[in-house]
Amino acid sequence: MHRRALLAAALACLAAPALAQQDYPSRPVRVIMPFPAGSGTDILARLISERLGRKWGQPFTVDNMSGAGGNIGGQTVSRAAPDGHTLLFVPAPPLVINQYMYKSTGYDASKFVPVSMVASVPYALVTRKDFPASNLREFIAHVKANPGKITYASSSVGSTAQLAALQLSMMAGLDMVHVPFRGAAPALNDVMGGHVDMVFDIVSTALPMLEAGHVRVLGTGGATRSRIMPSIPTIDEAGLPGYQALTWFAMVAPAGTPPAIAEKLYQGVIEALRAPEVEERVKSMGMDVTGLTPAESGKFFEKESALWGKIVRDAGITLD
Repeated sequence: MHRRALLAAALACLAAPALAQQDYPSRPVRVIMPFPAGSGTDILARLISERLGRKWGQPFTVDNMSGAGGNIGGQTVSRAAPDGHTLLFVPAPPLVINQYMYKSTGYDASKFVPVSMVASVPYALVTRKDFPASNLREFIAHVKANPGKITYASSSVGSTAQLAALQLSMMAGLDMVHVPFRGAAPALNDVMGGHVDMVFDIVSTALPMLEAGHVRVLGTGGATRSRIMPSIPTIDEAGLPGYQALTWFAMVAPAGTPPAIAEKLYQGVIEALRAPEVEERVKSMGMDVTGLTPAESGKFFEKESALWGKIVRDAGITLD
């Protein structure tokens, strides 16, 4: 009788993940997006959520919960039941950057269960159109010849755009002056106006300005050349080996979420990304579909965390 009870318990444990996957989702799913509506992250979250809701017959509702650089949304999801009915859809900062800049984010980003690193878009090194450099090597030489005189813009202190510029400065040994703005658009506008020397902005935003002749682009931050800027070399190939700066978008679940649910969600996300209308919309925003598996996503998050964590610590950036 004792052996039969143990066998029954073991079989029940083996069956639990399969049942969790089979029954999921059993009610509406809340997708927390911890930034205001209308951004690229928000649009992508809604595209995928709509397809997941249609697939499984349960609403996947995007809830914009902005504040504290994404930390409020991260806290909310970290405290949710680990059953896949509350998810977090975010760009990089809440997962791999904020933990190094804030004294306390209110959650442990490393504990989230990865679903997928969904899409990415590389940064571009954008200069004013009359900057005295036509390629990265000339840019580096000019900045070194003028220490403390060259300015770079960013959307805010601690933004990924600032960190991209700091990574460039640290790797190339440059001394530049940071000029923070309230948002990416005014930062780029002041570069176009010639008031600031350069900025890191995503390729999809920089492309129209480049085509109109308002700026120069000296390199992009991907591992390979940008799909929408194929004539522009990567910063790595242009003379700074190992440089990479992307903005990316991911879905994660609370700590303790069963792997079977994360896998089911991943399969649903991939199916959504392959839908022609979703794929076309993603490409129109200049994004590249990545669709990493949960395991691949976890490794990617670790790599990004190590990269940006070192830059934040070396630069001494703190936010409260």
